[in-house]
Amino acid sequence: MRLIFKVLAALTVLVLLLVAAAQAAVPKLNCRAAVLMDAKTGQVLYDKDMHKRSAPASTTKILTAIIAIESGRLDEVVRVSPRAAGTGGSSMNLYAGQTLTLRELVTGLMLRSGNDAAVAIAEHLAGSVEAFAAVMNKRAQEIGAVNSHFVNPHGLTAPGHFSTAFDLAWLARYALTNPVFGQIVSTKETTIEWLDRSGRERDRNLRNTNKLLWMLEEADGVKTGTTSEAGPCLVASATRGNQRLIAVVLHDHARWYNSMMLLKHGFDNYDLYDYADEGAVLAAIPVENGQHGMVDAVVATPAALVVEAAAYPHVTVKVDLPEKIKAPVYQGQKIGEIIFYVHDKAVKTVDVIADKDIAERTPATVFFDQLLRLFRLLANWGVL
Repeated sequence: MRLIFKVLAALTVLVLLLVAAAQAAVPKLNCRAAVLMDAKTGQVLYDKDMHKRSAPASTTKILTAIIAIESGRLDEVVRVSPRAAGTGGSSMNLYAGQTLTLRELVTGLMLRSGNDAAVAIAEHLAGSVEAFAAVMNKRAQEIGAVNSHFVNPHGLTAPGHFSTAFDLAWLARYALTNPVFGQIVSTKETTIEWLDRSGRERDRNLRNTNKLLWMLEEADGVKTGTTSEAGPCLVASATRGNQRLIAVVLHDHARWYNSMMLLKHGFDNYDLYDYADEGAVLAAIPVENGQHGMVDAVVATPAALVVEAAAYPHVTVKVDLPEKIKAPVYQGQKIGEIIFYVHDKAVKTVDVIADKDIAERTPATVFFDQLLRLFRLLANWGVL
């Protein structure tokens, strides 16, 4: 009997170990490229050829959408040109002369993947597809998608139009910080006002092409894409607790399953240690010999760290700030740092910076300050 219990106990331990190993196992994907990224920190948790150039198909529209949203012109009325209406591929079925708001076009762009909407947006904001492509490339570089180049706003195959899994995740990470973008890409289905060719008003239903929104409870974005060259692509995001992850798979015929597997792998095996947001004020530091006596010490970038779940209890944080700082002080100047430790080993530092300029207090500045105060006093008395 004891032998049986020992065997059963051993088998139980073996099964638990196998389950744990299966959960922690790195996914093996049969796709051209993939990446799993933490949205808060930008840390890469999985990588398969993430910097390999590839046709991005309609995932291109992530950049088109955020440029349109950031323009501040979403309520403007757009007239659809013949060129926009005649754009091939996936479509909102726009017709030449039709009028919609820019907001409605962005919604159709991201939910229905309308190539016609992409051209209408580009022409409205920049005058032409070509001019808008220049805006796209400039903005992509500013955001940090440095290994991408775009020649159109929709992603239809064209020479010189390419991106990478990493860049698409990076663009999505940036775009998801915008609440309007986040609301649109997480919408499963909506309706917009639609005037048909005869001028009759009716509601037009738009259903999101991103099936992951129905397949995974935590899913909240972002964009599908498919062309013959790019194959099936997906930029997906999901949020569990305080952590949002972004998964990108390119040329992947199992994109739904593989994206779910990547996201679940991230949530099951990694935790986000979130200490402070970018711009958070940690302390007010006295300024020696400054025209102002204090300067706020603010966090330069998100102070957070993603670690394996087992290491989370062993994360500690040290904030290293001076007791005082000497003038002059410049906005953005590093004045301290936040240090993350795992098992007492430093693994990451985040700069703490001054939030404003503070000039040095000199005899000349003291004189002019006193003179200014005198002028103000005389002005209040009505002498000046």
